[in-house]
Amino acid sequence: MKDANNPRKPDHRGSRLEALREKIARAVARPFFALLTVLARIVPRETLVRLSVACSRVVYIVFPGLRSSLLENSAHILGHSSSAKARADLARGVLASFGRFLVDFVAPQASSPKQNLAEDTVGREHFDAAAAPGKGIIACTLHMGNYELASMELAALRGNVAIVFNKERIGFLERIRSRRRTRKHLDEIVIDESRFFGVEALSRLRENGIVLLAGDQVEARDGERFSFLHGTATFSVWPARLSLASGAPILPSFNIRKSDGRYCLQLEPPIFPAEGTNPRDLLEELVSVFERYVSEHGEQWLMIRKFWVE
Repeated sequence: MKDANNPRKPDHRGSRLEALREKIARAVARPFFALLTVLARIVPRETLVRLSVACSRVVYIVFPGLRSSLLENSAHILGHSSSAKARADLARGVLASFGRFLVDFVAPQASSPKQNLAEDTVGREHFDAAAAPGKGIIACTLHMGNYELASMELAALRGNVAIVFNKERIGFLERIRSRRRTRKHLDEIVIDESRFFGVEALSRLRENGIVLLAGDQVEARDGERFSFLHGTATFSVWPARLSLASGAPILPSFNIRKSDGRYCLQLEPPIFPAEGTNPRDLLEELVSVFERYVSEHGEQWLMIRKFWVE
């Protein structure tokens, strides 16, 4: 029997091992992305997708910390009564979707799945309704499906569009993304490079422009806890504050992968700010839309860190 007055010392071996694994992951990521970028120019797209998905299976096995985060997220998406197999299937599905997204990210646009706005946009009338007041539009999405393609397609609907984001840690990937955005006339507002990114976004809306942002990105902005599926998660209230300050509606927007590999841009009814509305109440409407999409398309939500606060 262990002495209650002599508690077991913390075992730092596991944390050190996990830190080492994460360090290795970061070291491997750069050459892997570089290899994908090169192969994208010489290997058929289908082959590249299979390679990337196969690598995602290896990552699931090799990195237990990542696997734990994915399984915990899966439990909150599916419910705590879900089976271990169902959670594992969803966790692996998320990584497989991430692998497909990486191919879309690095592949030349000529070989990427084509987006036809006339055929592959659901809810175009919601965009028109959001634009009608002339206050600008806050298009809010999740890191789901091909969210990069979604931002570029929204930029194609109308000019004067800017995306609010944090830069990728891997420089050459950021340069690839920035070049593609420039070709689509999509301006950039970088959160981690400006203390006044909110002022820039507000100015864009007051010019009747469009501001694009991810609702599951809260690192550099104020966050509050909301009931979300089977648990509690933190979301930034900043989109709601921006909406109330500008009068611009929030337009929930998602680019979902279809069974044939193409994507469908899905626009939901806009959420209009009303005078005297509490920012939290406004955001709660958006979170309820996020709930539905994560519940229906959980394997396409590219959230690989622990998202729920429990």
